[in-house]
Amino acid sequence: MVARRREGSSIRLAIQSARAALRSAEWIPITAARVLIGIFFCISGGTKLLLPAQFTLMEQTLVQSHIPFAHANALFVSLVEFACGGCLALGLLTPVCALVLVVVMIVAIMTNRIQSIQASGVLPWLDDFLYLPEVLYVMILAWLIFSGPGRYSIDGLIVHPRGEPDRAKHR
Repeated sequence: MVARRREGSSIRLAIQSARAALRSAEWIPITAARVLIGIFFCISGGTKLLLPAQFTLMEQTLVQSHIPFAHANALFVSLVEFACGGCLALGLLTPVCALVLVVVMIVAIMTNRIQSIQASGVLPWLDDFLYLPEVLYVMILAWLIFSGPGRYSIDGLIVHPRGEPDRAKHR
């Protein structure tokens, strides 16, 4: 009985130690996700702004989706993707930029991407919906809104210019 308690307490201690080690490294995936999704949106918006063929494709997509003022909205969305993506990559205004991009992605899902789902039945439809890349982008961006920008970010430097970042907000 005593041996079982010792064994149980050593297992519990090992689990707690492993959790603490993982928790201390939590900033790594948060920072990686922020930087990579920021680069993705920056490139996506920049490509639409700098390559006329890509901008035209974006504009045609908006026309097909019955979005009013397709040219102005294509320009606006491209600028938002470029600017907010760049800010995310740097960790500047992370929650605001992530929220703006969530709105852009939800509009894209609702006006264009959801019609591409051809599945019949609830589970196949849900499977195809969750397979849309925009849904994953929304989840990553929502995670960044709530988790913060990660340890290495301009947001962290602004909030804590000299000292150790507040671990609760800037992991």
